Amino acid sequence: MTETENDETSMAECGNCRAVIPSDSSECSECKIKFSGLSEDALGECGACGTLVPLESTSCKKCGVIFVADDVMDVLRNWLANTGLSIASLFDKFDTNGDGMIDSDELRQGLLSLNLADLPPSQIDRLIEQIDIDGDGKIDLAELEKSVTGAEYTPSEVEKEEDSEESEEENEEEEDSDADSEDSEEENEEEDSDADSEDDSESASKQYNPAEILEMLINVMDEQEANPAEIFHVLDEDGDKYVSSEEFSNTVGELLEGEDISQTSISDFIESLDLDKDGNIDIIEFISAIESQEDEELEEESEEDSNYSEKPPKEFPSPMQSAMITKKWNDIWWPLIHAAFFAFILIWVVNGIGLIVDGSGGPVALETSYGMGSGDLSEGDIYPCDAEIQVDNCANSLTPFSGEASSMPKGFYADGIFFIILGAMGMVGSMFTHLVLAKGWRERVKAMKEVESDTEDAKEASDDEDEGDSDSDEEENDDSVSDEDISEDEGDDSDDEEGDDSDDEEDDIDVGSHIGLTVDEEEFFGTIIEFDDEDELVTIKEDGTGDEITGYQDEMFLE
Repeated sequence: MTETENDETSMAECGNCRAVIPSDSSECSECKIKFSGLSEDALGECGACGTLVPLESTSCKKCGVIFVADDVMDVLRNWLANTGLSIASLFDKFDTNGDGMIDSDELRQGLLSLNLADLPPSQIDRLIEQIDIDGDGKIDLAELEKSVTGAEYTPSEVEKEEDSEESEEENEEEEDSDADSEDSEEENEEEDSDADSEDDSESASKQYNPAEILEMLINVMDEQEANPAEIFHVLDEDGDKYVSSEEFSNTVGELLEGEDISQTSISDFIESLDLDKDGNIDIIEFISAIESQEDEELEEESEEDSNYSEKPPKEFPSPMQSAMITKKWNDIWWPLIHAAFFAFILIWVVNGIGLIVDGSGGPVALETSYGMGSGDLSEGDIYPCDAEIQVDNCANSLTPFSGEASSMPKGFYADGIFFIILGAMGMVGSMFTHLVLAKGWRERVKAMKEVESDTEDAKEASDDEDEGDSDSDEEENDDSVSDEDISEDEGDDSDDEEGDDSDDEEDDIDVGSHIGLTVDEEEFFGTIIEFDDEDELVTIKEDGTGDEITGYQDEMFLE
């Protein structure tokens, strides 16, 4: 790439691996992280949900996956407690190669598969150091048990029974292998009859999709206040830690109170949950499906809430209504709107009278005042109109939408009448909005302000009463207060009341009072010179300039 091309191409740094790539790239060519746009922060992609988050984040803001080893053990303990899964089962799920040890790759993939943590290699090594007691760089079951519970690992009775059952099953399988070969012929003969009976039962059974079956199991889990592990153990008929289609068919009726689910629906359910495609579902797959279903339900509920919140009630007054009830609109814009409609009507009335258009020279039927024609022309002959002999002086009216031409001899034609009616409707509408609607809006705003003021006054009065009650309690407990003091207090109260009354009288606003007035969000100060109680207006003479300012009475205030 030449130096000129470098200058023309905008480059940016990948937030994950620091590679310099074109800024319009949708994926890093080095580490394959997907991204969009530019960010001043170094960003990385969450391995669980793909959300871009700052590299210094300790968890994903969307799915909650942990990015640092410090909190992983607490998250794992809570997850085990909520799901009821045993540590031994969790260990078996993480130990993918079956060697009885969990290495760093198995630990990372196991935590990520459960959407618990997405740890980089450095954090994985740090977590293994916390769990690895013998320092061999791997985690065995005893070390995992010790880290999670703080106790030494001892096989539970259930695990011992499962192990003994497994060994017995292996012996039985070896013994039955010979018997199976002998019975194979009999089974082949019975398959046809079984197929017919299955078809009959299939038609009588109900069809459900996997999500519906999972929803029914979740409902049962909630009703019984059980955890997913307890539900799984009921479904696991033979206790081998796996649920096959046959086992599910045999046990699901017990959980769902005899619900008859078709074999096709059960097969689809098992297949949808079977992530490793081994034909069965294990407890991790079962728990992951339940958590995924619950997350989807939460997302749907949050979307419904957000959709509801996106439709707030209409605000009153709206910005337009607030403008239309101001003094500026009352004094300037409304009169202009009324005048414009009146002028529109007047133009078409004058047009109909024939005072606008001169039709001289245009073809018109001769009509003289004496009714005898003119020269060689007789009454009614079409000729170029002459204002000196035509009875109406060739007065015409505009006719843009009717008549044989754009103007006709004076008169009220259909288009003129239509425009006059249209202008009248506009004028009536503007007058109604100004004198009725805007006035009602103004009254409503005033009432809202009064309600707010009354609410504040009531709250202040309630606070004062609370303070008064506490004061009265103190006075009752104070035996040193004498009758003389009480009478003096009463006298003081009466003086205060008289003083308050005099203050109220002084606060009465009338012509000559000095007040402040808010007009179009500006404050003016001056002396009142006029009240208009009908329109609830007040006019003041502004201090300094001497200008007369008019505004609404509910917008005036004392300094």
